[in-house]
Amino acid sequence: MAIYDKFAKQYSDSMSEEGDYFHQTQIDPYIYEIVGNPKGKVIYDIGCGNGYMARHFAKLGAKVYASDASAWLIEHAREKSTGLDITYSVRDALNFDGFEKSMFDAVVMNMVIHYIKDLDKLFAGIEGVLKEGGIFAFSTNHFFRPDYPRSEWVVGKVDYKDILFIKVTGYLKKEKRIVTSGWDNKTKMALYNHPLNELVNTMSKHSLYTFKVEEPESVGFAKSYSEELQKSQNIHTFITMGARKFS
Repeated sequence: MAIYDKFAKQYSDSMSEEGDYFHQTQIDPYIYEIVGNPKGKVIYDIGCGNGYMARHFAKLGAKVYASDASAWLIEHAREKSTGLDITYSVRDALNFDGFEKSMFDAVVMNMVIHYIKDLDKLFAGIEGVLKEGGIFAFSTNHFFRPDYPRSEWVVGKVDYKDILFIKVTGYLKKEKRIVTSGWDNKTKMALYNHPLNELVNTMSKHSLYTFKVEEPESVGFAKSYSEELQKSQNIHTFITMGARKFS
C-alpha cells in the first residue's frame, strides 16, 4: 500500500471536483494557463490524485493519461470519470513504462514534484515521452516557504511599521525532510527540498527550458494576524512553472 492510501479519502474529499481553496485561487489557474487550450491534445497528469484535473482536461477535449501511487485514489478517479477519454494507472511518478516516445503534447505535475527525490530520472522520463515543443507544467510549494519549522510567520518593522514576514532557513539544502501529513495529521511522509537552481538546471539538462513562472501572493495563510498585517505581507506560498521541450 502506498503511504498516500493512508489519507487518500481525506485528501480526495478536500479536493472535490475543482481542487481546494488554495488550488482554485493560487495554483490551478496557472497550470491551465501554461497548458493552454487542451482540445485535441494528449496530456499526461502525473500524481493525479482523485483525477479532478484530468477530468477538467478531458471535458475540454483532451485525451488524458493519469497516474498516481495511491490505488485508492485511482479507483476513486475511475469511478468519477465514466464517459471521459482518460486512461488511469497506478504507478510511481518515475515509472514511464508502456508509454511511447514523444506521445504527449503536455505533461503536468500539480503539487507533486516535492515528493520526488531523483529529479534527473524524472526529467529524463518526461523528456522521453514529451513531443518536441511539448509543454511541462508543474506547481510546488514556493522555495521560500518550506515546511514548518523551516519557515514561519514573524512580525518585524520596516520604516518603523509592523510588517508580516516569513522567516526562512535551509533553502539551499538538497535534503529529505520528514513531515506529518496535513490531511490526517499523523502519517509521516518524506518531502525533498529542491532549490530553484537545481530544478531549472536539471530540466535544462533534459531539454526542458523554462518559459513561464508564476508566484501568486499568498491568501488565507495568515488569519491569526490582524487584517492590517495580513495586507502587508506580499508573500508567495506556491510557485507554478512552465517549460517547453527543445532538443
